[in-house]
Amino acid sequence: MAATEKRTARLKALFQSPRTTLMPFGVLPIHAQMAEAAGFEAFEISGAMTSWWIGGCADVGLLTMTEMVAHAKRVADSVNIPVYCDADTGYGGPASVRRTVHEFIRAGIAGIHIEDQLNPKKAGAQPGIELVSDEEAIGRIRAAVDARNELDPDFVIVARTDGYGATGGSAEEAIRRGRLYQEKTGADVIFYEGFHDWNQVKRALAETPGPAYAIPHPTISARPTMDELSKMGQSIEIVPFLLAGVQEEWNLLLKVKQAGHYGPMDEYLSSLARYRGTANGIGWGDRFVKPNYKEVRQMEEKYLPAELQRDYENNVNAEDDAKNTYP
Repeated sequence: MAATEKRTARLKALFQSPRTTLMPFGVLPIHAQMAEAAGFEAFEISGAMTSWWIGGCADVGLLTMTEMVAHAKRVADSVNIPVYCDADTGYGGPASVRRTVHEFIRAGIAGIHIEDQLNPKKAGAQPGIELVSDEEAIGRIRAAVDARNELDPDFVIVARTDGYGATGGSAEEAIRRGRLYQEKTGADVIFYEGFHDWNQVKRALAETPGPAYAIPHPTISARPTMDELSKMGQSIEIVPFLLAGVQEEWNLLLKVKQAGHYGPMDEYLSSLARYRGTANGIGWGDRFVKPNYKEVRQMEEKYLPAELQRDYENNVNAEDDAKNTYP
């Protein structure tokens, strides 16, 4: 897929591909930069994790549209791959949904998903989910599609249904809603949230015309192979890789607290030496940033007269860098 193609068009092509696309799922610019550096074709911003990481709060609709767009823009600006983002319920009525779509497009996001929950929404897989009526959900997505067409027809609109996990919900209700949104709204993709087994996922995808995918309940394991997912019709498969980091950070923090000294941190930093100089080495994460330190130095040399350029050689940090002893 040509990198010169619009990011919205690139994301749409991924959803329309007959092959399931692995899509890293995280929050921060560095997460997107890591996904890009690893060779992934797109990145998704998690709404729930953004609530936790950026807002420090539960995923119950507390972050506003403007907060989410401002954050998403920083992520999109940090990479060249398409960024796909959670947009909750669209943040209000039809006029608000229209503004939401326009703001995400202007922020450089390639696509969003909008759910059929009643405001204030709940996180997927949580109790207490209630849905709006068919008519309101259809109107919400149609408003998003029309807004998309005003600015960029390639911007991806995904209709998410929580019909399975809502009060009184079922696989049948989720599939009914998914098919309804596909037929009545012009959404590009249908997204099913929270199924409890892979047979439900397989059935939903088989009964939904056009691109669709499901994120099953977090406790569901033994995922099908990529070939099996592709045959099922799973458009994307999210990869919540940042959870590993959160767990390890917590483990390390507890070790330091329980020890009452810096020792466990010293041991951890020493263990990183095995990665130094390899593809796995990340330093302190600075290898992913844009512009990186080398690029900043090159710009200084290009645009500043010699007398204003920094001395990058005559200091102890340059010596450490030359010896490759920087973490």
